[in-house]
Amino acid sequence: FTLQKMTTSFTLLVLFGCLHVCTYADKTRYTNEWIVEVKGGPEVADEIAQRHGFKNLGKIGNLQDHFRFLLQGEVSGLHMSSKSEAISQEEQVINAKQQVVKRRVKKGYTAPVDSQWYKQWSLKNTGQTNGPSGLDLNVEKAWLQGITGEGVIVGVVDDG
Repeated sequence: FTLQKMTTSFTLLVLFGCLHVCTYADKTRYTNEWIVEVKGGPEVADEIAQRHGFKNLGKIGNLQDHFRFLLQGEVSGLHMSSKSEAISQEEQVINAKQQVVKRRVKKGYTAPVDSQWYKQWSLKNTGQTNGPSGLDLNVEKAWLQGITGEGVIVGVVDDG
């Protein structure tokens, strides 16, 4: 090995690495999970998953014939169209989609505009009724996570 060959090899390695990072930064990131619609039930889904290097994680809720497949091994985060195409060639497969990483954007939180807010110790207890502060439903922490409570029932048990 000469110094010139080593320098050339190193330069190509750096350029390839930069090219990979630069192109990767602008692309959609993919997971190692696929949603696959399979006719024939869980047994057929298991067989197809195993044949293509996946693990069938099971049926998705109440969706008929829809299964979650996990690709075994490490995934680069890039689209693996060859895997999608190969599994889609199976006669019982109706559809197969590699899942995309979704970027979650937190919405801002502001305290409710309510003239009686300070009296609602069960929502935010600051000790306003001479009791211990902090014993409340922690709703502000839930709101910060984007949880609104729609469709949720809360029960408060007060033994006093």
